[in-house]
This record gives sequence, C-alpha cells and structure tokens, in this order.
Amino acid sequence: MQCPACGHENPADSRFCVECAGDLLPVCASCGTANPVGAKFCKQCRASLTAAETAHSPAPSAPLPAAFAGGRYTVKSFLGEGGRKRVYLAHDTRLDRD
Repeated sequence: MQCPACGHENPADSRFCVECAGDLLPVCASCGTANPVGAKFCKQCRASLTAAETAHSPAPSAPLPAAFAGGRYTVKSFLGEGGRKRVYLAHDTRLDRD
C-alpha cells in the first residue's frame, strides 16, 4: 500500500506508513475508526469520510490540560495518542521554547 503523504510503499496490512508515520487508511473524524481505502462512509458510525473530514491526527479523547509541572509547561496543542499516553506540544515558560 502506497502512502499518500510520502509515496513510500508499505506492507498491505499496515495502518500507518513505516517511513513518515502517516495514516494509510482513512480514519473517521467522529469515532476514530480506520476504514478501508476508498470508503465513503465510516464502517462503525456511518459518518462521511470525505477528504476534508478525515482525520490525519487523532483528536484527544479528553480536554486539553492547561499546563504541566506546576505551570512550567503551557499546553499549545494535542499531537497524538498511544495505548497509554497522550502527547502534547507544550511551551516551556522557563526556557521560553516549545
């Protein structure tokens, strides 16, 4: 399966590109379910899978925290989620960098 983002050829059973980690399968923006290539509607919740509505990065399952470590790190955006952790882009207020 060829990655639409970088063009790398991946094994047929891949959900993410092994080169750029991009989504290979359309992911429903409503429920997060991976759907077959070419599907117009989500197989789980029947939401439309048009290009504008497909998620390339998952939405957080919980509201964004405002800050971490007693306010040192201010959360700017949600980046992704794994089986046990969530990843955020944060600004370090002490060092003044992201």
